[in-house]
Amino acid sequence: MAAQSRNIAELENASVWRLLIQYSLPSIAGMVVYSLYNIIDSLFVGRYSGSGLTALSIIYPIQLLMIALAVGTGVGINTAMAAKLGVGENEKADEYAGVGTPLAVVLWLLFAAISWCAMPAFAKMSTDDPAIIADVVVYGRIVCVFSFGLFLESIWTKVLQAGGDMKTPMIAQIAGAVTNIVLDPLLIFGMLGLPEMGISGAAAATVAGQIVAALIVMKKGFRRSPERAVYPHHIGEIFRLGAPNILMQSAYTFYIFGLNLILAAFSDQAVTVLGLYYKWQSFFFIPLGAMQTCIVPVISFNYASRNIDRCKKTLWASVCFGMALMALGTLCFELIPTQMLRAFSSDEAVIDIGRVAFHIIGVSFLPLVTSLTFPVFFQAVGSSMKSSALTVIRTVVLFVPLGYAFSRIGLNWFWLTFPVTDTVTSIVGLVFYRQFLNSDYVKTPALGAAQSIAAPVLKPSAPGVIITIAREHGSSGKQIGKLVAEKLGIPFYYKEMIALAAHESGLDQEFISDVHKNSPDILRDLYLSTRVVQHAIEAQEKIIRKIADNGSCVIVGRSADYVLKDYENVVRVFVHAPMEFRIGRVREVYGDTLKEAKRNIRRSDKARAAYYKHISGMRWGEAKNYELTVDSSVGTEKSAEIILAYISAHERKNSSPVR
Repeated sequence: MAAQSRNIAELENASVWRLLIQYSLPSIAGMVVYSLYNIIDSLFVGRYSGSGLTALSIIYPIQLLMIALAVGTGVGINTAMAAKLGVGENEKADEYAGVGTPLAVVLWLLFAAISWCAMPAFAKMSTDDPAIIADVVVYGRIVCVFSFGLFLESIWTKVLQAGGDMKTPMIAQIAGAVTNIVLDPLLIFGMLGLPEMGISGAAAATVAGQIVAALIVMKKGFRRSPERAVYPHHIGEIFRLGAPNILMQSAYTFYIFGLNLILAAFSDQAVTVLGLYYKWQSFFFIPLGAMQTCIVPVISFNYASRNIDRCKKTLWASVCFGMALMALGTLCFELIPTQMLRAFSSDEAVIDIGRVAFHIIGVSFLPLVTSLTFPVFFQAVGSSMKSSALTVIRTVVLFVPLGYAFSRIGLNWFWLTFPVTDTVTSIVGLVFYRQFLNSDYVKTPALGAAQSIAAPVLKPSAPGVIITIAREHGSSGKQIGKLVAEKLGIPFYYKEMIALAAHESGLDQEFISDVHKNSPDILRDLYLSTRVVQHAIEAQEKIIRKIADNGSCVIVGRSADYVLKDYENVVRVFVHAPMEFRIGRVREVYGDTLKEAKRNIRRSDKARAAYYKHISGMRWGEAKNYELTVDSSVGTEKSAEIILAYISAHERKNSSPVR
């Protein structure tokens, strides 16, 4: 608890600049090594063969697709595990981890089989040069067919991270990178008595590094497979949570593949230049990537606490820091492009094309900071739609169409795609940011100490039955629950529960109250999985259990039936009603028009169903999840009587007094 309080205090009050440095340095360490081995891999291949260097550029999108599938699946497992660990369901979390290993094996086998068969056709789409085609097929088949290390390492790494172990995955990544770096020259050139394998050696070094990394995380990350019966549900949940990440990451695959195809119409050397740019980009972007990682918890917590000024300060501090660092990359691309290119290739055609390309692309580094930071910011505040929209705009809407349009003028014009794309994306990001600042949640100030009510406290109660009420919008479930509580003389929790959760967590009361309502119709799972929303969910679940521990009561909403699933003497009630009744009730209570009532009922029920599904993995409103379902169209009093009659029978059966 003390450690948690310290972390919260840091997020609320510590210097933003100190937090940025403190959180980003560990990420930078691992990313530096990873980037170095990527660069060194290409450096050795370039020294060995010009066709091999071009082959690496061509195969790069396929590697990104493989990583997207492996890492995205790991993200799904990580998210599912985090949700279970957050409510103390360690065994359930281990079930997801246990499903992960065989799932990774199946995904690897499918990807390997498809890649083996499709690799020749893919190579011929990208070039007409027989030597390059041969290198693409050889390298691509090795890194794809033997990619089991990548798939397993991605899963086991996310398992460890879900449990808070960040150190072991970092050690694994460094060890894998070092293995690749050491083996590259030995296998490519045939040193120390080893055979000269050329580009095959580079591929073998890559998969060897992945296997080493997998072996390091295996000891702590591997979990036994659960019963087969849970596999369909758990796999569905993993892909439901991981799909947005897979799709977003895959967007990079397709835009780079598209750019490769456009450049292939000019020359293989042009394709090589694009590949060399991405090699250097991965190195220069390390601080930016680390910064994007570290601002998420700071912004998420302060947004949920309605400390909007600190959110804005964190965003712009990271942008300023990122631009200062990326300016160094711009200077290198502008001042020493020839030297950067000659580190990999001696082909004069590559040098000539690359010199122009690097000069133009270097200009994009500064707007790129904002084009990549804004999506992270919106993800941190739970605005999944804006985050995803910016990613799609950049990778799908702009890059390839602009690249094709500029290429029609000439090769040198093609490189303008990069600064134009990132400038336009940054402008759209700024528009989204202004919309964010004008949102009701942001514009409405949080209650200060003088305005706020006294710290909420649990109401006196005695051991006895706990009644949870889930309800359809407009079914009068809240009123029925309050009436039941009054008749039984036990505490009633609805708004009081939200106030308690806000006080306990330091989060804003309105944010907690509306956390499920604010989820978008699409990408809803991505929204519910964001750090800021998870923080709110965990706060409410903690309070629900504290309320239940306090004694007999009625709790309305917030998936309390599932949160208290391991508690004895809980009666779970679901209140429903025909649509006509609910429409009339909503119009009466809220003054909605007929159209508004139908829309609000539909939206509210969808949001509650999604929230319940996210929390429990079960279908909201399904009768088997509750002890009692009540049609409230019989009236509030009659509905309360039905519940009380059931409670009375429940008491007699269990010999448990209500108070």
